[in-house]
Amino acid sequence: MKPADRQSVYKPVRKYWYLSLAYILSTYALAQIIVWGSRGIAAATDRLFSGQILIIGELMIPFIILMLAGGLSAATGSYAKNSLSVRTQADIRNMLVSKLVRIPYSYLDTQGTGALMNKLLSDIGQLETLFSETMPEFLMMLVTTVTICTYIGTQSPRLLLVTLLCYPPLLWLAGQTGKKAGQAAAVRRSLYDELENTSYDTIQGILVGKTFNLYELQKQRIFHIIEQIVDNERWRTRILCITFFMEHLVRWIPKLICYLFCLYELNLGRLSIGAMLVYVMLLDKIAEPLGVIPRILVDIREYRISAQRIQQILDQEEEPSGTRNFEPEGDIVIELRHIRFGYSPDREILKDLNLTVRRGSNIAFVGSSGSGKTTVIKLLCGFYYPQQGTCRIYGHDFREWDIRSLRSKIGLVSQNVFLFPGTVAENISYGKPGASREEITDACRKANAHDFIMKLPMGYDTEVGERGTKLSGGQKQRLSIARAFLKDAPILLLDEPTSAVDVETEAGIQEALAKISENRTVITIAHRLSTIEDADEIYEFDGGEIVRHIVKNT
Repeated sequence: MKPADRQSVYKPVRKYWYLSLAYILSTYALAQIIVWGSRGIAAATDRLFSGQILIIGELMIPFIILMLAGGLSAATGSYAKNSLSVRTQADIRNMLVSKLVRIPYSYLDTQGTGALMNKLLSDIGQLETLFSETMPEFLMMLVTTVTICTYIGTQSPRLLLVTLLCYPPLLWLAGQTGKKAGQAAAVRRSLYDELENTSYDTIQGILVGKTFNLYELQKQRIFHIIEQIVDNERWRTRILCITFFMEHLVRWIPKLICYLFCLYELNLGRLSIGAMLVYVMLLDKIAEPLGVIPRILVDIREYRISAQRIQQILDQEEEPSGTRNFEPEGDIVIELRHIRFGYSPDREILKDLNLTVRRGSNIAFVGSSGSGKTTVIKLLCGFYYPQQGTCRIYGHDFREWDIRSLRSKIGLVSQNVFLFPGTVAENISYGKPGASREEITDACRKANAHDFIMKLPMGYDTEVGERGTKLSGGQKQRLSIARAFLKDAPILLLDEPTSAVDVETEAGIQEALAKISENRTVITIAHRLSTIEDADEIYEFDGGEIVRHIVKNT
C-alpha cells in the first residue's frame, strides 16, 4: 500500500484538530483563571498581614466574574472533548468497516473469527476510552502544569527549579513501569484472541462436540487458555500495584519537598505569606494531575496495543481490482492456463491446471475431496489468485476486470448456505438489492421455494434466525437458489448444491437447478451422479490435476 493511501487509526484525531485546539485553549483559559484567582487571594492575604483593612465586598465581583469565566471555559472544553470523542470513534468504526469489505478473502480466511470480533469490539472499546478519557486527561494535565509552572517561574525561579527537579525522576520510573504494562497488555490481547477463537469454535461445533462427547477436550482447551490469562493478570496486577505506589510517591514526596523549601524561603524573607499561600494552592493543582501520570502512562501503553491491532487491519493490502467494467463478450468464457496454486508455500493444491469453458456450456467437476475442485471456484470468484499461470474471463486477464463488476455477473450456490439474521425476503433480496416483492416471489417460484415459504408462520416475513437455524438444509438451499435466480448472473457456479439434502428434497432442488441453468454458463461440483446428468463436459480431478476429460454426446 502506498504511504499516501495508508489509513491511520489516528487520522480522525488530526482531522478534527480544531476540536483538540478548542479543548486545549479552554483548558489553558481555565488554568489561567485559577492562577488569577490565586493571585487575588495572595494579594488580599498580604494586605491583611501588612495591617491594611480588607473589604470583602470589593473582592466579590472579580471572583464572580472569574467563576463565570471558569464555568464557560469548562463547558466549552467539555463540549469540544465530547465532540472529538464521538466523531473520532465514528470515523474509526467507518474506516474499519470500509477496510474489512476491501480486504482479500485470504486474510479473513486465515484470521480467527473470534480474534476479528475481539478487534472489532474490545479493541475499538479501548480506543473509545483512549480518545474520550485518557488523552483529554493527559492534555488537561499537560496544559495545566505548563501554565501554572510558567506563573511560578515568573514569581520565584528558585521555587520553579525545585518543583521541576522533584518530579522528573519519579516520572521516569513511572514511564518504565508503563513499558512493562504495555508488554502485559500485548500478551493479554493475544490470549483473549485465542480464547475468543476457541469459544467461537466450541459454540459453532456444538453438535459435533455433543455427538463425539468432546466436552472434556473442549473444556481443557478453554481451561488452559484461562490459566494463561490468570498468570498474565497476576503479572499485570503486580505492575498495577507498583503503578499505584508510584502514583502516591509522585503526589506526596515532591509536595513535601516543595513545602519545606517554601518554609525555608519564607524564613529568609524571600517569600511573603501571600506568595507562599498561592504557591501551595497552585502546587495542589498540579500535584493531583501529575500524580495520575503513572496510571495514565500505563493506560496509554495498554490502549496503544489496541490501536496497533486495529492498525494491522487498516494496513492490510486491499484485494486487487482492475478498472474494466464487466461485459460478457466472445465465445470463450473461462480460460485457465498452467495454473499453479497453494494455500501455503509447502503444499500445492493445483498443479499446471488447464481448462476452457465456452459460453452456454454446462461443465461438471468430479473427484475426491481435496483434489482442487472448490479451489478453482475460489479462484474464479477472485477470493485467491494463482501463484503461476493466467486466468482469463471473456478473453481478458482476471486482474483487468473491476472485481465488483465481475462478481455481479457470477452467481454462487454453495453447499454451505449462509443466511443472515432477518426475514426470508431480506435474505433473498441480497441477490438484487432493492428488488420488489414481486421479483422476490417470482424468483422463489422458479426455485421451488414459494410453497414452503407460504407455509411458514409469517410467509416471506418470517425470521430465519442466526445462520438460518429455523430452516432445514433443503429449505436454505432453495433460498440460496432463489437468490441466484434474482441475481440473474450469466455465470453460475454450483458447489455441491445437493450434498446436504435427502433424495426427495434433491429432486426439487434438481428441478430448480435445471431452470436456473438455462442460457447460462454453468460449472457444477458434485459427488452425486444425479447432479451432473445434464452436464455437457465432465472434468475429473485428482491431486490438483485434471486426469480425465469427458465430452458427452449431444
